Amino acid sequence: MVISTGYKVKVNMDWANILEKLGMNVPIGTDQFSIICPFHQDKVESCSINTDKAVWICFAGCGQGHLKGFIRQYKGWSTYEVDQFLADNSTPSNLKDVLFEWEEEVEEELPIVDIPYTLGNVPRWIFDRAFNKRTLKKWNCGVTGQNGLVIPVNDRDSRTVGWITRQEKRIPKYLYSKGLKKSKVLFGQPLIPENTSALHITEGPLDAMWLDQLGFSAVSLLGMSMSKTQRDLILTLPVKEVILCLDNDQAGKIGRDKALDLLYGKITLSYIKLPKEYKDVQDVRSYDILNNIIKNRRYW
Repeated sequence: MVISTGYKVKVNMDWANILEKLGMNVPIGTDQFSIICPFHQDKVESCSINTDKAVWICFAGCGQGHLKGFIRQYKGWSTYEVDQFLADNSTPSNLKDVLFEWEEEVEEELPIVDIPYTLGNVPRWIFDRAFNKRTLKKWNCGVTGQNGLVIPVNDRDSRTVGWITRQEKRIPKYLYSKGLKKSKVLFGQPLIPENTSALHITEGPLDAMWLDQLGFSAVSLLGMSMSKTQRDLILTLPVKEVILCLDNDQAGKIGRDKALDLLYGKITLSYIKLPKEYKDVQDVRSYDILNNIIKNRRYW
């Protein structure tokens, strides 16, 4: 168990005033309002903003999240430029705007679990996705009675804390064991080679396994969104660069932006741009194509 304590400082930011300074027409007397979305050709006010909660969403599918991300996308700024703008325009006018709180954080070890399935045997359909026996053995995969692929989840100390079931054709595709706290682990962390200089971050477990099979060290977030715990785990690793390889859809872009925010200024950061015909890295079956995509990554 790790316990850390300290003071946390929060500034009550006037987001309505911030948006006004960006040239937006913010209604008076309401915390939530809708505007013409600036990110697509909008004929109706499909973008909703809440200045009290500091969040936004475009109901046409452009994205959603914190207003910091909205400002970055709206102005085309870097995270540093957004932070600088907010710092220059959000000085508290009096002490009531600053809240000092005593913060105590307790991090408990996840419980070890027993997997109630047969490990060592796998369903035949997984080979249709180009995985080989060596990879499936390395990740200690198994099979359920319903022909699903079982993938153990281990924490950084190689303790089994849960498992994932990848169903062949059923919805949802992924099932997670009861009680598994996905945000507290980096799937694949114990398998990272010691000499890894660049670590690839994916959404799904099969994406990380596929990159690993092709020789690219990888871990999975087990979802689109990186948590602060996962960020901290990444920063404990002896790697020089993090390469974001999230899915090629709107959710993946939102997850990428959040990860960039969490890791900005802490490590060398880059992300890949998948061609439109691929929805994720596991769709790229050619090593040469995937290697070229990674070589042409964009730095943040």
